[in-house]
Amino acid sequence: MIYADYDYYVNSYFGRSIQEDDFLRFALRASQYIDYITMGKAEARADLEAVKMCCCALVEKYQSIEMAKDMVQKSLSSVSADGSEVQSESVGSWSRSYRSIGDISREMAEIEEKGKSELYRTAQQHLAPTGILYRGGRCCR
Repeated sequence: MIYADYDYYVNSYFGRSIQEDDFLRFALRASQYIDYITMGKAEARADLEAVKMCCCALVEKYQSIEMAKDMVQKSLSSVSADGSEVQSESVGSWSRSYRSIGDISREMAEIEEKGKSELYRTAQQHLAPTGILYRGGRCCR
C-alpha cells in the first residue's frame, strides 16, 4: 500500500522537489520502509496524517540518497584503466591527486549507511507520536 499520492505531496505536504514521474517509484520504497519499521501496523492506520507526512518526507530522503549514489556512480565510470580517478589538479606548480576504486566504494558504503540512519530518523520523527513504532517488550520488574 502506498501511503501518499502526488496530489497529497504537492497540496498537503507542500513538497516541490520531486517530479510526478518519479514520485510513485520513491513513494513505493517509502511505503515499504514504513511497513518494515512498523511491522505492518501502519497499514491499519493509513488514514493518519503522520503516516502520509512520513511517506512524503521519506520520498524526499530516497531522492537525495539516489542523487548521491548517482554522483558516486558517475565518478566510478570515470575511473582510468589503472583503477584510479583524478580527484584534483592544480596548474601553478602542477600537481595531480588520485582517488582509488576503494575510496569510491567506501564513499558508496558511507552513503548507504548515512541514508539508512536518515530514513530511520525521519520516520521516527513522524511516527513516534502515533505508537505504531512500538515493537513490544517490557521493562524488567
